[in-house]
Amino acid sequence: MKRKARKAADLRRCPWAKTELCIEYHDKEWGVPVHDDHTLFEFLILEGAQAGLSWETILKKRGNYRGAFDHFDPAIVAKYGKRKQERVLLNPGIVRNRLKIEAAIQNAKAFLVVQQEFGSFDKYIWAFVGHKPKQNAWKSLAEVPAHTAESDAMSKDLKRRGFKFVGSTICYAFMQAVGMVNDHLVECFRHGEVKKLLNGRETDRTWFVYLLRCADGSLYTGITNDVPRRLKQHNAGTASRYTRSRLPAVLVYQEAQASHSHALRRELAIKALSRKEKESLIRAAGPTT
Repeated sequence: MKRKARKAADLRRCPWAKTELCIEYHDKEWGVPVHDDHTLFEFLILEGAQAGLSWETILKKRGNYRGAFDHFDPAIVAKYGKRKQERVLLNPGIVRNRLKIEAAIQNAKAFLVVQQEFGSFDKYIWAFVGHKPKQNAWKSLAEVPAHTAESDAMSKDLKRRGFKFVGSTICYAFMQAVGMVNDHLVECFRHGEVKKLLNGRETDRTWFVYLLRCADGSLYTGITNDVPRRLKQHNAGTASRYTRSRLPAVLVYQEAQASHSHALRRELAIKALSRKEKESLIRAAGPTT
């Protein structure tokens, strides 16, 4: 077990993934293709909020943003009036920048217009890469560009449509986040995994949100497309730093989701629940098999 744990700790990642929060985001989300409009709107807002700040700062506030902006529902955000806008501005859990908050509301309005014109924001935004993720093969962070011809074109068109905080650099960060480009370094273990997703070999799998009860009684929430295999990894100490010191872990809840992006959203929603609410969810579901 110790040998396996060391092996997991020695996984080669992109150099920016250093803290536990960034590692979790890097290993689960960054670079995974997103085609769900709800999640695309979330990243559009978060990337705009990040301007001038570190991404880890935004990750720490992500749950607060979800509450402040009605779970990133563009139809609701687009209707925010002055009173609601002022309440959001007073929220200490987000970046309290008036221009960024006003931009989020304006972007929600523009987002709805794009949906109406193209049928979905997904269909519109992915056209900038020909509806196919771009595979890169960078060997160092110094090689990764801040913007590209595609992000330049995206930025220009978004601005024309009334979007705010969508400069080319922000657009490229958005493209990286939602998997329009695979910018994991070639030495990173996620480069090959994301490449498989990009080639469509794993997109038809069912994803699951799961809850584990650890030896100390705490609950751990995660997502996977193979629950039995993931449980074995947890109990071998190779899946999570959190559970590694709280073994054994027992599966107490699992819930199937239609896609990876749906699973991520559901995972975040469950993580936001209180302990009492999580226990109620577990009881309602009954014993796991």
